[in-house]
Amino acid sequence: MEIAASRMTDQAFPIMNADILAEEHARLHARPVDRKTVGSPFVKNPRMTCRNVDVFYGEKQAINKVSIDVGQNQVLAMIGPSGCGKSTFLRCLNRMNDTVSSCRVEGKVCLDGIDIYGPAIDVVPLRARVGMVFQKPNPFPKSIYDNVAYGPRIHGLTRDKNELDEIVQTSLVKAGLWEEVKDRLREPGTGLSGGQQQRLCIARAIAVSPEVILMDEPCSALDPIATARVEELIAELRAQYAIVIVTHAMQQASRVSQRTAYFHLGDLIEVGPTEKIFTNPGHKLTEDYITGRFG
Repeated sequence: MEIAASRMTDQAFPIMNADILAEEHARLHARPVDRKTVGSPFVKNPRMTCRNVDVFYGEKQAINKVSIDVGQNQVLAMIGPSGCGKSTFLRCLNRMNDTVSSCRVEGKVCLDGIDIYGPAIDVVPLRARVGMVFQKPNPFPKSIYDNVAYGPRIHGLTRDKNELDEIVQTSLVKAGLWEEVKDRLREPGTGLSGGQQQRLCIARAIAVSPEVILMDEPCSALDPIATARVEELIAELRAQYAIVIVTHAMQQASRVSQRTAYFHLGDLIEVGPTEKIFTNPGHKLTEDYITGRFG
């Protein structure tokens, strides 16, 4: 009898746990009727405006009617669980999704009032104005100098080598890297440490004088010391650029951003001042994510 009871108990627990997990999965992936964005998605004098943006991969919809502004001299952090659409939406802001053949973007995304998806828009100068720093550092297989000089050269931003030298130095100074590399500019950029490579990529992005800098989890592959340096750099760059950062680290979002946007299953759930989002969220889904009920 004891053995039978033990077996019954052992069998019952997996069934109960499976039921609980199924209920939790259904709750988290349910799409309640009221998923309208709460908070303050719009700002005065925005650098970029997004209205009713939908993104599809084939027949699958990844982003649902997202409307939000990117403010000048602000860091906007986009947070949410994996697969929520935040990186997909980030890539809409400089048309990086154009490289995916099955991707279709609808709605309006404007930079300084001009629709970047308009038929007359050339994506090459657009991506200079809206630069991207990726999750994994990706320096070109060139020298440190040539990595930074590449953009100004192809966009014809300089008249002579002295101007190019000045842009390279200024960009490396802004990226907090000049003092570490000024005596080895002709060495390969791939020979730098991970944190230095990421700052080199940031220097490369700002060398073409962008208006907006997009960062897709820029510290996920870095150690804590390198992460702290990049976060300091983001705070410094905010004085000159609008910055949008995707991050899975909520502590990082709270440290570097002034506004935070929370995404869930392709919907923009809540946007507001970062302090309010983390201390007094206005939507139950935001609260559940911030407090660790799911992630």
